[in-house]
Amino acid sequence: MTTNPYISEGLNLSNIMETAPEEIEANLKGAWRRRGPMYQLQINSLMLDYAPEFAKLHRWAADLYGRPERTNIVTLAVQNLHTYIHQGWEVGIVNSFYTLRGEGMTKAQLMEIIMFTQLSAGMRGLGHVYRAVGDVLPIYADPKTPAPFPEGWEVDAEAFKCGLDLTTRTMTEQDKKNLTGWYEQTIGLVPRSIQFGLEHHPEFVKVHRAKWETAIKTLPKQVVPYMLLRHNMVTDSRDGLREAVLLGKAWGITSHWLIQGITATAYYFTGFDGLYTAYNAVEDLL
Repeated sequence: MTTNPYISEGLNLSNIMETAPEEIEANLKGAWRRRGPMYQLQINSLMLDYAPEFAKLHRWAADLYGRPERTNIVTLAVQNLHTYIHQGWEVGIVNSFYTLRGEGMTKAQLMEIIMFTQLSAGMRGLGHVYRAVGDVLPIYADPKTPAPFPEGWEVDAEAFKCGLDLTTRTMTEQDKKNLTGWYEQTIGLVPRSIQFGLEHHPEFVKVHRAKWETAIKTLPKQVVPYMLLRHNMVTDSRDGLREAVLLGKAWGITSHWLIQGITATAYYFTGFDGLYTAYNAVEDLL
């Protein structure tokens, strides 16, 4: 043991290759102390019982993205909630709710994340959310202290709006002009996904974009490109990831937080493979 050990959640990370029983007990007691879903206690037990050096390295890396820094906790949990809804991992949905509510996120803000995620997770995603937390949502009380976000992240519901005429279902010429103008002014180009949709089914583009514009009301606008970093890394969409980074930069997300969102995804979901997507999509932007 070193004379000045670095202890993280009970584990001495200054000595990776040796793990005392007392370290294991301290870590597992800490996992239970939060009284969250049991899966954290279970996965920590699995690693510590059979691969303690791996568990220590996992904790070392996890310190980069989550506890104890509250802003890290919130931004990671926002991304995780989006991903777990897509994956249908209901325990993860519960845990993300538990984490975000514990850090100060209101029920309205949690529902904004869910509705934005529905744009790509569909009805199946909402079904998983209801089975995970639907029965307890009516009794959720909002925290008194607001959730912390990175400096410069701000609520701006108007930033999403391009000026669609919602009195008609038709994609009017003015709607097209407003929509393409929003993309050109905000990220400097009209994505090929939008070009395709306008060419082949403009009515779909209008209503889907309208849902995109109304999902986020009380959360900082930057949560949207931050979730899209995760989504497009996981789906290996280079064009989508590039669009997410361009939107993030346009809305003031710093390179530190863009890289944080990308590498957190690689750490928890894709491994180094995801960084191929990032390199090919956005290396020149970062």
